[in-house]
Formats: sequence, C-alpha cells, structure tokens
Amino acid sequence: MRVISWNCNLNFKAKFDAILPLKPDVLVIQECERLSKNYFPNTEYFWVGRNEKKGLGVLLFDGAGSISPEYNEQLIEFLPINTDFGQFLGVWAFNHRAKKYGEDVRGHILHALEEYELFLSDTRTVGVFGDFNNSVVWDKPKSRLSFRTTIEKFETFGLYSAYHKQNAEQFGKETQATLFHTKNPVKPYHVDYMFTRQSVSVEVGAYNDWIEFSDHMPLTVNLK
Repeated sequence: MRVISWNCNLNFKAKFDAILPLKPDVLVIQECERLSKNYFPNTEYFWVGRNEKKGLGVLLFDGAGSISPEYNEQLIEFLPINTDFGQFLGVWAFNHRAKKYGEDVRGHILHALEEYELFLSDTRTVGVFGDFNNSVVWDKPKSRLSFRTTIEKFETFGLYSAYHKQNAEQFGKETQATLFHTKNPVKPYHVDYMFTRQSVSVEVGAYNDWIEFSDHMPLTVNLK
C-alpha cells in the first residue's frame, strides 16, 4: 500500500493531476479545500477544517473507508480514518495556533496522541501521517509539548518515523527537507512525518519537481 502526505498549499483540485502520477492508494492532503466526497474520480474524499478553502483532506483510492467515531473536532486538525485495510490518523497540526479557535481547542500532535491512545494502540492502526509543523530544532527546554516528548510517546505505541528509521538520521539533523520556508531553497526544514510500526520504504519529493506547486514536498511510504 502506498501512502502519500502532501501539504498542497491551497487549491488542491488544480494540483490533483500533479500528485496522481505517484500512484497513491491513500493521500493525506493539508491546506486543501472542502469538496464533495465523490469529487475526484474513483476515490472517497474525507475533509475536516475551520476554513472552507484550507483544511485537512484524506483520499482513498482503494477500498472503502469512514471517519472514525472517535474523531474529536476540538483537536485540529487530526482525522482518524477506518478503512478496509486498517486505520490511520491523518495530521495537519496547528500547535499553538489552535487557540485562536477557542481555549478548549488543541492543536499539538501530543494532544492527539493522548486523545487517540486506544486508537493508536490498536494493532489495526497502520500509522500516523501528515504535516506536524514541528521539529526538535524548535523544542524549548522546559516545555511539556516538546517534539522530543512526542517521539517518545510514539515509541510507546510501537510507532517509528519511517524516514528516520530508513535513513538512520537523527531528528533535527535530516539531510532531506519536507518544507522550504517561503519557497526558499536555503530555508529547509523537516516537518512532515510518517510514523508506522510496519516495514516500509520512504521517499521525499525533490525541490525542483514540486516547488512550483507548494512549499512542502510530498512524503511517500510503501507499506509492506
């Protein structure tokens, strides 16, 4: 099964044909617009968000699926999905920016790991995929919501970053970026992740291939 996560930087329907040649079975798309469930041919499209033009979408190309009854709209944006082949959590983390929607709204990935603990502990869960908007390079020494703590929490579920496991790289010292801030090639960051307990191969899109579409590069895993 081939899973792709990509922050498309708005107007996804105009960019759908660009991602299609990568032949995904599952697409987790950040900053995409609300569209009907059957908008894209031969897919199911699930969407959540606070802005009609800029939310979190999940497309299934193979088999049927549904939003899990465990979904909590006060966590933005985290979307648990049940499918024929298992279940997974799609991510577009707002982190501290979630508070603009209310004091009871949370947006850090650590909040989602706590909320969906039973979902993630289930062996039917194949992974957590998306734009986490975070890295250990931004960790503050005394913060409970550090990304290092997030990584440790993932490990309690038996989930590991596909990219870091394959490439034997340390968090914060990645040689391949998933985000180029302001589309600038000299401002690289690694903020998109795929955590899974399965054996996988992983690919990061190249700057020259994708920068015309988005400041984020698509991240792909092949689940075995």
